[in-house]
Amino acid sequence: MNKYGKIEALKDMELFRLVTGVTKEVFNQMLEVLTDEYKRIHKTKGGNPNGTPVGLKLVIALEYWREYRAMRQMAFDYNMPVSTLCESILWVEDILSQSKKFQIQELKEKFKHREDGEDSIRVVLIDVEEQPIERPIENQQKHYSGKKTTHGEVSTVS
Repeated sequence: MNKYGKIEALKDMELFRLVTGVTKEVFNQMLEVLTDEYKRIHKTKGGNPNGTPVGLKLVIALEYWREYRAMRQMAFDYNMPVSTLCESILWVEDILSQSKKFQIQELKEKFKHREDGEDSIRVVLIDVEEQPIERPIENQQKHYSGKKTTHGEVSTVS
């Protein structure tokens, strides 16, 4: 039984909240929003139905937000590539933040700078290991010839 199955089987609501960080009701609402979006995407685009199940993606995201573990460790526990795990977390974040049920606008208001010059709440989170790598996808040839000298320096092409 995977972790989603274990969480779904929990009868103790307090334990459920302690494990996931949300109540069963909120969990089910999140799962409903994600499932609807998944069905909408795969109905129009098609896709691999054998990918990571929506419920497991939600559990992975909740665990990441709750425990803030390194993705490498989580990927090992879930037996999946780090890239798949990262994509799952980002997909859940994007879908839930776009949903009208889970808009984070009220949270943003709490973090705004107040008129008296004081910040109401100060939060700084930095984790450079988990940042996606930005690489040029198209037109790479315009900026870099791909030729290198034997010493690792870029040669000039005339």
